[in-house]
Amino acid sequence: MAHDEFSLIRQWTSRSAGQEGNGLTVGIGDDAAVFSPAPEMEVVACCDAMVETVHFLKKTMNPSDIGYKAVISNVSDVAAMGGVARYALVSIAVSPQWTPDECQQIYEGIYEACQAYGVRVIGGDTVSAPDALHLSVTVLGEVEKGRAIRRSQAKPGQLVFVTGHVGTSAAGLHLLLQGETAERGVSLPWETLMDAHQRPVAQIKAGRLLLESGACSALNDVSDGLASELWEIAEASGVSILVDAATVPIHDEVREYARHVEKDPLEWAFYGGEDYQLVGTLAKSHYEAVSKQFAASGVPFTVIGEVVEKRHEPELMLQRDDQQLPLPKAGFNHFRSG
Repeated sequence: MAHDEFSLIRQWTSRSAGQEGNGLTVGIGDDAAVFSPAPEMEVVACCDAMVETVHFLKKTMNPSDIGYKAVISNVSDVAAMGGVARYALVSIAVSPQWTPDECQQIYEGIYEACQAYGVRVIGGDTVSAPDALHLSVTVLGEVEKGRAIRRSQAKPGQLVFVTGHVGTSAAGLHLLLQGETAERGVSLPWETLMDAHQRPVAQIKAGRLLLESGACSALNDVSDGLASELWEIAEASGVSILVDAATVPIHDEVREYARHVEKDPLEWAFYGGEDYQLVGTLAKSHYEAVSKQFAASGVPFTVIGEVVEKRHEPELMLQRDDQQLPLPKAGFNHFRSG
């Protein structure tokens, strides 16, 4: 970077200065941060990276959206454990194509997301990169001791549910990649799709409801696509899962846009990813109580299938009309050839 590194760091992270207290002993500005979780809580730690051309393009994401989304992807992982996000560490590698003002906007997005979820930035690193911008965010949260919800406790006979809608972010990305079409705003309601991709919502409230209910046996966040997340639950739990295509919650505007571009919205739902909804399992006996809790909290909650005994290996099947079809183990994979 052509500018003085340390002055830029102070400028970009100025909103974190002097935030000690409430569990934080040493904040940003020293060699390391120091915090003390309550004795009855456990730390939840997660880290996600966003790399230019791999996770975003300048034509699909404003700088502030990049920062915002980098935080949300981590907060969503904490939500999938039933926890609450508390602190964030931000590392950024800046290529020559990015100006200090654009980086300032990235940090504005970071702080906007942190403020929305009660997270404090407590440290990180800033370096230069030769070709593309790299942004990595680590979030530290907390959850009641011994109560973190894992992927591995799904049992045959349980119901499979998902919060919110799925496929919306992928539809938004498709729209944004059209360039001229997205900029003209052909149909105003389709802006909802772009918002879902650029400014997703982490389901902390839903995760806490599930933890407090004690009803949820397995939970995952929908970051790499519904199929990928269900496969993870099936394999971790040693079960198979059957999903009813007719019940998968897809937003009406996604269906409308899918008809317009002649796409199957289920493809976006199962393989698009970045919806950051929660998908999990619970016993049938808990369904009525949990669904009432979600309805009272205004959080959409939909049963989409059931957990079944595995035959030889875990499977993921889709019931569509009168057919049962295998759902491949797909979704976004950084290392898949081709």
